[in-house]
Amino acid sequence: MRRQPSATLPARSREPVRSRPRLLAAAGLALAAAACGLVPPIGLQAPKVTVADLSIRSLGLKEIRFALLLDARNPNDVDVPLSNLRFDLDLLGRPFASGAALEPTVTLAAGATRSVPIEFAVPTSRLLEVLREVRGSERAPLDYRLHGSANWGKSPFSIPFERQGELETLRKLRELLEPARRP
Repeated sequence: MRRQPSATLPARSREPVRSRPRLLAAAGLALAAAACGLVPPIGLQAPKVTVADLSIRSLGLKEIRFALLLDARNPNDVDVPLSNLRFDLDLLGRPFASGAALEPTVTLAAGATRSVPIEFAVPTSRLLEVLREVRGSERAPLDYRLHGSANWGKSPFSIPFERQGELETLRKLRELLEPARRP
């Protein structure tokens, strides 16, 4: 008697068949998320961030409040929705402050530049250390490093940014202190 072939596949061959629907479902969800703007587009470039202004908002014995104005340029051909924008600011090669944007969400229009206001507080003792170093240096670069990230819209996808350069505010401060150094 001839044996009829079984309608079921051997266990080894059956596994890939069962996982295909899961794989297709995951791919479908990824495509739907991309279509709805929940994930950044492939090839998205990080915004170009520059420090437009740094000023003192208030002075206190324990802390000094600063206002930082960033110019964020979007080099992409799509709008970039940002949330949870946070940053670290290093001055003269050392950590100086951390903070976040005042606005909970910011949208950078495609190919445009937008100002992003930020306020942060620094212990007065830390600022005094920086001032002593600035005052004591003749021609040392007055460098800063601003680095951080923001989320793509309301998603968990993070977009990093970084900018380095010399801070004109520190240069002006050093020039103001210069007469005090001369006998």
